[in-house]
Amino acid sequence: MSQERVRRGRLAWYLEAPLLVIGYVAFGFARAAVYRGDGPATSVAVFVQRLEQTLRIAVEYPLNHAMLGHPVVIHVVGYFYRICVVAVPVVLIWLYVTRSARYRRLLLVLVVTMLLDVVLVWLFPESPPRMAQSGIVDHMATYDILGGAASRTPNRAVNPLAAMPSMHIAWTTWCAYAVSSSVRSRRAWLAWLFPLLTVVVVLVTGHHYVLDIVAGVALVALSIGLVQVAYKRRCTEF
Repeated sequence: MSQERVRRGRLAWYLEAPLLVIGYVAFGFARAAVYRGDGPATSVAVFVQRLEQTLRIAVEYPLNHAMLGHPVVIHVVGYFYRICVVAVPVVLIWLYVTRSARYRRLLLVLVVTMLLDVVLVWLFPESPPRMAQSGIVDHMATYDILGGAASRTPNRAVNPLAAMPSMHIAWTTWCAYAVSSSVRSRRAWLAWLFPLLTVVVVLVTGHHYVLDIVAGVALVALSIGLVQVAYKRRCTEF
């Protein structure tokens, strides 16, 4: 399929952009709507803590405490945590403008990822380490970095008990996949440094467990697989 045919078959940017914004807002409200309270979320968090201890991968506490006494570093990682999600619309715009043939498929991967996330958050509500693990310091709340203190309270658009899977990891993993699979360069692998850095950030700030990170990566991988199967069936039908 030629680039020109792809461009003719997609919505104009002034129609596409509002739809994407509405979709993201709807995602936030849907995530908040499946809030199930502290009881179920704490139970899942305790199970995850015990499982990680059994697997010897419970690194959240030492990484979190390595930040103590380093307010400058805490602010840097806090701002990164809040701002890194801006990469998603940036990558979408880049794909729309320069990679028309890849844009629609990668957008569908992103949409499937977010839809599945809402289902998983409802099935497995989980309190993050900063709210459920003894000794973990909520650095962003302590310094109130970009509304960090308010993020502990549920509201119409925020569900603080939705740590499983980590959407920060899912979003940054999607960005890395979108970039690395769309460019022909030996340096394409550098895109994967972005989710790797995010892994460190979500752990040291107490926002996620290691298993939340694994779940976030697996969620994107599943979404990629589902979209690939759908496209193959579509090609077979036509």
